[in-house]
Amino acid sequence: MKLSIENKGIVDNLERWYKSFLNNLKSLSYSKNTIYLYSRTINNFIEYMREFDEEVTMDRISSIYFTGFLSFMEDLAAKRGVKQNRGYYLSKSTKQAYIKALKNFFEFISDNNDELFSYYRLLKNVKITDSSSREDKIKHFNENEIEALINQLEVNRSKAKSSHSSYLANRNSLLIKLLLYAGLRISEALDLRPKDIIPPIKEGEMWVIKVYGKGGKYQDAFLMDNLINEEFDILLENTDCKDDGWLFKTSYNNQLDRHNAFRIVSNIYKQAGISKKGLHALRHTLGMRLTKRDVNPLVIQRVLRHSSLATTAVYAKAEKEDVQKGLGKI
Repeated sequence: MKLSIENKGIVDNLERWYKSFLNNLKSLSYSKNTIYLYSRTINNFIEYMREFDEEVTMDRISSIYFTGFLSFMEDLAAKRGVKQNRGYYLSKSTKQAYIKALKNFFEFISDNNDELFSYYRLLKNVKITDSSSREDKIKHFNENEIEALINQLEVNRSKAKSSHSSYLANRNSLLIKLLLYAGLRISEALDLRPKDIIPPIKEGEMWVIKVYGKGGKYQDAFLMDNLINEEFDILLENTDCKDDGWLFKTSYNNQLDRHNAFRIVSNIYKQAGISKKGLHALRHTLGMRLTKRDVNPLVIQRVLRHSSLATTAVYAKAEKEDVQKGLGKI
């Protein structure tokens, strides 16, 4: 029976397709070794994709996630103590085996989804010889766009006259700043309660934000002082904003959901004259800004709470692309 590609987070869909793919391999009497290799590869790929669950859907996956997966597996091999060969922990044949497994998996999806969506063109361009040099552009905001966005938030706050409009303007400003300056994922931000945000004891120290992150674990995100002070105070003045209630709410006092958050933020982008779209681009912007300022990748990994350094390395690869583009003008 054919399965539909659902336009939502990618991990649930990958897990659903994986079960069908595995049953298909068994029905076709594939060898135990082949089934084991494919199963292990796809399970590792799903774990890698958890980091991007909020920004990628099944119809939006690109080659960067395949090459990034190889870096992820390199990192795992290093942690297991595998010895390097010519500067790599994984051999070319091992990488080819991983790519072959993923290609067969996505070809199966191409042949069996109701929407007739095909990955064949994408898979054609995924080659081991390109894995170390292919670098796709990460969507993020440049400094001019950041300035325009922050200015627009201040304009909206200053124009708010009633207490209700002031709450909404400051709510929107706080939401955007938590993604932009603390690197929160949108799901983490929308699940915040006032008690999860801990202001600094002394001026100049960092704010601590308790987030329920990936893997079902609470993590600490950090934010420099004097970035959200006014917005947070105004939200706390809202009589319905209790410690155990939702921090981000609608006009009807319900928890703000992702769909409405996307619509609100997209409208603010438009007001600021920014053509880019998406909520995760704000988090990417923090990663790119830290990389451009030569911050240690281990620190960036800690700030963005990546489970693997290979995920953080994506920002360094994107920065290398900018360097190459700049040198090309000389």
